[in-house]
Amino acid sequence: MLALLCAALSTPVPAVEPSAEVAAVAALRGPERTAKLVAGAKKEGELMVYSSLTPGDQIRLAEDFKARYGVTIRFWRGSQSNIISRVMSETGGGRYLFDAIETNAPQIEAISREGLLADMGSPYLDQELIPETVPPHHEWAPDRLNMVVFAYNTAAIRKEDLPRTLTDLLDPKWKGRIGLESTNVEWFETVVEAMGEKAGLDFFRRLGESGVAVRTGHTHSTGLVIAGEIPLMIGVFSHDVDRMKPKNAPIDWFVLPPAVILPSAVGVSRRALHPYAAALFLDYMLTDGQRFYTGVYRVPANKSYDTPVRRLIRRGDAYRVVDARKSMDEHDKWTRLYKRLVVERSQH
Repeated sequence: MLALLCAALSTPVPAVEPSAEVAAVAALRGPERTAKLVAGAKKEGELMVYSSLTPGDQIRLAEDFKARYGVTIRFWRGSQSNIISRVMSETGGGRYLFDAIETNAPQIEAISREGLLADMGSPYLDQELIPETVPPHHEWAPDRLNMVVFAYNTAAIRKEDLPRTLTDLLDPKWKGRIGLESTNVEWFETVVEAMGEKAGLDFFRRLGESGVAVRTGHTHSTGLVIAGEIPLMIGVFSHDVDRMKPKNAPIDWFVLPPAVILPSAVGVSRRALHPYAAALFLDYMLTDGQRFYTGVYRVPANKSYDTPVRRLIRRGDAYRVVDARKSMDEHDKWTRLYKRLVVERSQH
């Protein structure tokens, strides 16, 4: 998968021209846009979305969309890397089977660079979004924010004993008690750059040498904390922890500065077979879909909602948003470093 991605980033490819139908839908403007999208989407009846949302959230999202518009969302679920692999494989063979994509912003940016996504002219990109999350080309839009946090087992660690800085994690008392999520390359890159590359790489080298348990899957990693297998897990998402709290699970989260925010995003295919439904889905994800996210403990990208990210910004806490374009430019470098300094030193 890494070879596929690096090839995509290093080899210029001609952009796929939008189909006439997609171009016509993208040109819709003014107050009648939504009504035309809804009418066209109802005629199409369905759309195909490739997404890394959890199965439960996909089901609830599809039900909400169907109830509002009478249109069926067919989901194909995969990890962010699996989505890229599938898209590259299909489109490389001349097959354009997805109408829309929803996954982490760096991976959507990679697909955009292949000339596969369309600027659909959505008026909702001008909503109150965190400015640095919106790409200038408008071929995708941030719809949710993954706040990368530190999860801990409340039965194993007292709140007053939590580390206060990243370097506190190097204290011998944490040896053998820390886990790291294996796919968090963008978080790793962002933290290293915030610390200064030399100091940041030295920190992670020392952390790796002290012994960490590297695991794959944010939801899976959250479950390991709850089970007590890993008392302190670095790099899970706040929503995975927040949705377990009402179940009285022994888990909570905290952040160490700078807090890292990884946007997820939504984009529409230039060859969407259901362009009205795809454009309607994009608009929905930036409007009513934002409200939907709050109901499943996710963080909507619109800053008008009261979320952990919004509160963090309001307090003036240090934070950094993952730059999707920069992450793709330097993906190979940071993947190699994360693997060498952290992943390959994993305690099993």
